Amino acid sequence: MINAFPATGECGGLRLPRFTLGITTLAIALYALFGPAPELWVFDRVAIAQGEWWRLVSGHLVHSDFEHAFWDILAFALIGALVEQSGSGRTRAAAAISLLMVDAWLWWGAGYLRWYCGLSGIINTLLVLLIDQLWREEKSVWVALGAAGYGIKLLVEAVTGNALLTATAWPSVVSVHLVGVAVAVVFLIFRGSGNWKTGSENNFHYGRAAYRKNGVREQKTLIFEKIVL
Repeated sequence: MINAFPATGECGGLRLPRFTLGITTLAIALYALFGPAPELWVFDRVAIAQGEWWRLVSGHLVHSDFEHAFWDILAFALIGALVEQSGSGRTRAAAAISLLMVDAWLWWGAGYLRWYCGLSGIINTLLVLLIDQLWREEKSVWVALGAAGYGIKLLVEAVTGNALLTATAWPSVVSVHLVGVAVAVVFLIFRGSGNWKTGSENNFHYGRAAYRKNGVREQKTLIFEKIVL
């Protein structure tokens, strides 16, 4: 049997998104084992105050119903896998910071909420990073249009207080989406002023540039291939 991903975790310029695969598998397993909104695992303000600290993490991995789980996990898997191509350490750091900041917002900024669950805060953080990543590589009109559409979606949700594309058992917490975006913006600002990439990640980007330069990929198909792969 041919090993598509060697020990380095790369093949043909692609990284095996281990972090994304791990979180995706865990979220699927939790839903399969415990079903929607499992009482022991959701973010529950009262239970956390009584010492059940694990909910600060597990609350992001469980979902209120099947639709919530399906779209959250699918979006995280696709977006996370693409972002992780630019560095797994960067992806883990962004996701961890997003989780912490969403928890901080839920605890101190959204005191009216007792319960919460879902990956949406982290997904929005990673989506902004993906848009930035694609724009730096391509500066394509399609990336600009996608970013504009995403911005309009966030604006409408912020004004109406309701999610545009989904209707789940628990109402969407739009403020969490905005926290996720804010985390990504700050993350990108700090990345621009420091060295976020390791040597191996810089080599990875150099390899991809050479790969494209040699004509293996045509410029106009790069974004499509990134999404498919």
